Amino acid sequence: MKKALAALALVAMVATGCASSAAKSKGSSSVLRLGVFPNLTHAPALVGLAKGLLQRDLGRTKLQVVPFTSGSEASNALLAGSIDASYIGPGPTVSLFIKSGKVAVVSGAAQGGASLVVRTGVTISNPADFAGKKIADPGIGNTQDVALRTWLHQNGLKATDEGGNVTIVPLTKNSDSVQLMQQKQIDGAWLPEPYPSLLIAQGLATRLLDEKTLWPGGRFVTTNLLVSSGYLSAHPDVIKNLVKGNVDSIRFIQENASQAAALANQELARLGGKSLDANVLRSAWSEITFSWDPVASSLVANARHEQSLGDIDAVPSNLTSIYKLSDLNSILRSIGQPAVTVR
Repeated sequence: MKKALAALALVAMVATGCASSAAKSKGSSSVLRLGVFPNLTHAPALVGLAKGLLQRDLGRTKLQVVPFTSGSEASNALLAGSIDASYIGPGPTVSLFIKSGKVAVVSGAAQGGASLVVRTGVTISNPADFAGKKIADPGIGNTQDVALRTWLHQNGLKATDEGGNVTIVPLTKNSDSVQLMQQKQIDGAWLPEPYPSLLIAQGLATRLLDEKTLWPGGRFVTTNLLVSSGYLSAHPDVIKNLVKGNVDSIRFIQENASQAAALANQELARLGGKSLDANVLRSAWSEITFSWDPVASSLVANARHEQSLGDIDAVPSNLTSIYKLSDLNSILRSIGQPAVTVR
């Protein structure tokens, strides 16, 4: 099942054929093109945009926000050199590193905030009940897709595209899960917040599994801040300022939870998502931990999951070299916070 890497390979071939792709990878110090998803798991970006913290710290460098609905889309854009950085999940992070080796994680952003929900009225109480069911996720190779397929394998099941009997339905947009549930076209979904909380609040689904229960200490990275190595090399000061903006946004979230949630909700709508009512927002927000710690151990574990699924041939021995945290740790020291270590 090498569909995720195959898709990335196709875009890479197209990008290689473009004479300007090398120049694009270095970008311009006057503009930073940043990928962001309309998910609450991208709240450091959402709050940083709404509060103006990212642009403030970038100074004269103009921030150009490019919305995406999945990690696959953002990955393709990074490979093609049409964006310089993105908030993105661990699944695409690993695939990009293996395919190009030209990306770097410069900070974490969010941990947790993903769940498996089942449609109200569907009888699913244990893994065996998933046989013959249709389960949605954000797309092949996406972080939640890897989590779902791994969980199925661990419970003796497989997707139909792997020779099994569980149909995985890739979503065009995570918000499509609402209509699909209403129309009874899917039986469940493995999604990032706020969509599990939204489906539950509307009475369309119940939470069967919170993904944090599958991880040591409940800690696993959901969103990294990933940058093009070419852009990082050409414009290190810009990336350091971006990292500072991310840290400032996370500190604001930690110190002003209610206001930060409201700002993130406001930005969701502006980026093409839907604003949430107060109860949904409160529930979804409580499921996520916002932190600059990228939880490197969970990225390595995620890579092992991808290997077991056949998405990658092997976990790269140098995978942790993807972390370039010197700027982050310099900023943390300046505000009296402990450094982040890769372990």
